[in-house]
Amino acid sequence: MRSIFTFVLLIVSSFIFSQKVLNDFSFTLHEETVNKVLGDIGEVSGTSDYEVMFITGKYHWKIVNPKIQIRPDSSQFICDALVNVGPFNYKTTVNGDVKISYDKVKDKIAIKITRAIFELYTVILDKKMHIKDIHLEDHFKDPFLFDGPRSYGTSMDVSLPDSATKKIYIEPSDCEVTAKWQEICAICEVKVSDKPFKPSPVVTPKVPSKPTGTVQPVKTATTGGTAAKTGSASTTKSVNTVGSGTSTPQKK
Repeated sequence: MRSIFTFVLLIVSSFIFSQKVLNDFSFTLHEETVNKVLGDIGEVSGTSDYEVMFITGKYHWKIVNPKIQIRPDSSQFICDALVNVGPFNYKTTVNGDVKISYDKVKDKIAIKITRAIFELYTVILDKKMHIKDIHLEDHFKDPFLFDGPRSYGTSMDVSLPDSATKKIYIEPSDCEVTAKWQEICAICEVKVSDKPFKPSPVVTPKVPSKPTGTVQPVKTATTGGTAAKTGSASTTKSVNTVGSGTSTPQKK
């Protein structure tokens, strides 16, 4: 029995000590930085005509106080939508879904609003009349892209005993990115060399072939809207995602 216990202990110990520990360099992208970018993209709004029970009019909406909340297990998008439907005005709180991922090849952290919906409605004869659902994720089609930890390489001059100076180059290499409370953290191993590191090769995404057949256009009743100025990510590792996407209407 003792020999079996010793054998198991040796296996567990070997597994633990064989794990690679990344602790040379740490990198943090805070929630406040993300929200500064989100708050500076300009007004996100929409205007169009509507018809309910033979009553026509024009509606207008815009979002205020947009925030992204970064959490370890799930991240959220929150904002208020101010809606004007003819003579009827109201405010509704929107809770949306956010996906955070890290592309190791391109060294990019992507934060994407994947779902954020609120109801557009009016009131006729004290009865709530649904017009349509507004999908805010359509106004944030591209993710917010931030440089990853490997972009923060540096160099330093070291004085040698013979009074000469030698330049040392330091660059983060193997990195693990995780979402924590209000921040995205990366822990990396670093490479050190007395020669400059070669730049990483540029990966060109494969262009999909054009579809065959006829694609029918999709009409929409909404106009306007502002999207974040970002790029796209591929070959990514998901950091976290969330499933909510509800709204709470409040009469003004």
